[in-house]
Amino acid sequence: MQVYLLRHPETEWNKQGRFQGQTDIPINETGMDQLERTLPFLATLPVQVIYSSPLKRAKIVAQRVSRATGLPMFEDTRIMEVNCGRWEGKVAQTLAIEEPELFSLWKSNPYDFRIPGGESYQDVENRTSAFLKDIISDEKNALVVSHGIAITTMLRFVLQIPKEHVRVLHIENLGLAKLEVDANAIAYTIVNPALELKLASLLQQV
Repeated sequence: MQVYLLRHPETEWNKQGRFQGQTDIPINETGMDQLERTLPFLATLPVQVIYSSPLKRAKIVAQRVSRATGLPMFEDTRIMEVNCGRWEGKVAQTLAIEEPELFSLWKSNPYDFRIPGGESYQDVENRTSAFLKDIISDEKNALVVSHGIAITTMLRFVLQIPKEHVRVLHIENLGLAKLEVDANAIAYTIVNPALELKLASLLQQV
């Protein structure tokens, strides 16, 4: 079976480098353009079911793909973004000045460090890995629309990368990670259809 992990399009807080967490920020104009350009591609993915974070920046993608394909869509809170607690809305550079010790701990060890009033990466992986196990047991090809850190924890769980090296994993806005699951192993590839389509568009103009 195949599981496609898709990060939501760009928001203003992404653009500004702010911690979004579970604050329900909509996609911005650039994000909407990304979605419009990639929707035809997403509608061709060989999936049977769509799962989405309930946050609107992810849900808008799942809803559009569902409408275009007629596929069933389900929301699941387990694939929401990390809860960033009192850091939500803050810019990293500001936190490095205001809370240097805590910010340094988060940078160096996000799996063990719990954001004040929020979650650690381990907290997130506990719920996202449970979600992954459930959908893999259903044996239906699935599109999962989620968030940067949530997807990172799913990939780390699948690949069993040492937790101290988790930051080598990165998925951009509308980045797509494909998991190939069989009885013996799970393989993966990551692409960004938004960037690929933009490149194709530029090449056509030359």
